[in-house]
Amino acid sequence: MGKNNKRNKKAKPQQQQSGAPASSSGSQDKDSTEDPAAASLLPTLIPKKRNQLNKLVSELVDLVEQQPANPNEEWRQYEQLQQLLTQIMTLEEPLSKVVCQQVNDSADDQSRLAKVEAFSSWAKNGGVHSEGLEIAIFPGYQLGLRATRQLEKEELVLSVPRALIFSEESKSNCRLFGNMQQATHLNLAHDLVIEKIRGEASDWRPYIDVLPAKYNTVLYFSTKQMQRLRGTAACSMALRQCRVIAKQYAFLYRDAHILGNRTGNDNRCFFLTKRGLCYQLYRWAVSTVMTRQNLVPSESEGSPKFISALIPYWDMANHRPGKITSFYGSFSRQLECTAQEACAAGEQFFIYYGDRSNTDLLVHNGFVDVNNLKDYVNIRVGLSPTDALAAKRASILDKLSIRHNAELRVLPAPDFISKELLAFVRVFKMSAEQLEHWCSDLERAGDLLHIDCALETDHETRTWQFLEDRLKLLLAVFDKELREADELKELSELELKEEGKPVQEIELMLLQYRRLERSILAGALQYAQEHRKV
Repeated sequence: MGKNNKRNKKAKPQQQQSGAPASSSGSQDKDSTEDPAAASLLPTLIPKKRNQLNKLVSELVDLVEQQPANPNEEWRQYEQLQQLLTQIMTLEEPLSKVVCQQVNDSADDQSRLAKVEAFSSWAKNGGVHSEGLEIAIFPGYQLGLRATRQLEKEELVLSVPRALIFSEESKSNCRLFGNMQQATHLNLAHDLVIEKIRGEASDWRPYIDVLPAKYNTVLYFSTKQMQRLRGTAACSMALRQCRVIAKQYAFLYRDAHILGNRTGNDNRCFFLTKRGLCYQLYRWAVSTVMTRQNLVPSESEGSPKFISALIPYWDMANHRPGKITSFYGSFSRQLECTAQEACAAGEQFFIYYGDRSNTDLLVHNGFVDVNNLKDYVNIRVGLSPTDALAAKRASILDKLSIRHNAELRVLPAPDFISKELLAFVRVFKMSAEQLEHWCSDLERAGDLLHIDCALETDHETRTWQFLEDRLKLLLAVFDKELREADELKELSELELKEEGKPVQEIELMLLQYRRLERSILAGALQYAQEHRKV
């Protein structure tokens, strides 16, 4: 995907796989002897520092349990959050230096590549079939998959057996976040924390060794970098993500060090969490899961139908727009990936991560796709609780399956305004008489979704005027944070650098994102202005 996919490899493709134990899972007796040995290598904080840390985490818990009422409060909370986390990471530094890979960012690719031979051997012994592919460094992508021969379109090029898919069913019995569909990625991140702490005792060590040492996810943004998102559709989502992950870390820490609660029934899990957990490690594990996870079918009774999983080797493939060609075979119990297009020897082999907006890609995957044909910008709309006609408006929206308070899409050319957004605004701008007319025959409500719906001229004018005003307001906020001319200048300067430092990669990504969102909003504004004049 070019330079905009530089440091994060894997998104969440919309396909189906599953996870299970590594090839050599070992016995409980083996774990009971190796885990204390691994933990003994970890430094122990002196009581004074531990008490300071306990106090900071308690403050963090209090902070993240507050729900901000508006964007300004949300931003102030984020600034306080960053200050607390900085202090926490400083106190935890002796531990994080041991459990987190310490490598210069510029050397991360080479460090990972040095571990590829051992990883490839581990994967092959575990049943991975990848004839025709090898792991290599690609400028602008970090590591990726390279074709070693001509690969034909729709040819099966990669398969990963269930035994080598890392999921919450793999080995660890940590269930801090329960058996909930929406929490499986949290359990997976906690499991990854445990395996990382176990070090050489972990059967997953060869896989963990080839994962990036850090990511470009929002969890790694500085406050100054996050400032670049203010006024964009991504800002609130990014701040919420940071708050949620800080909350998860704080609860894990509190249970282990302050309350002394077991995270489930697994004493081993509790022991390793207490000895090795630190925010930098948790941030790394969550970012790994965010950027590389995929939903796979569960094989455990009482579990959700699908669970989050990491799929070694396959998750080295980078993203290119196309179609999904990776699926889980229930009969073969393996992930099978075919080529979405022909690929010559020496070329990079790509997969398609699935349909998602650049907002989602930036917040959850740490890159943007400048060629994203499925991009969109969400804007918030809602009915006023003081509107005397709200009930009638709601009845029409219900018929259209549109929520009364929703985030609806502004689209790139040629559509510009999604049918749901157009219908919502049409309903929102109806007079009492017009509402009476449409409520008298709700079966006709679907017509409101169509651009050429027959409506009174003044009603359509009010509709497009509302959209025009709203889009102008959003673009004005863009210029308040960073004027378009300055945005273009900074973007041009960064794009001239072939190999920027990680901080520059994030800056480039943020500027690219701003340009992409601005372009969508500006195009929709022109479209609304043209329709208002008709």
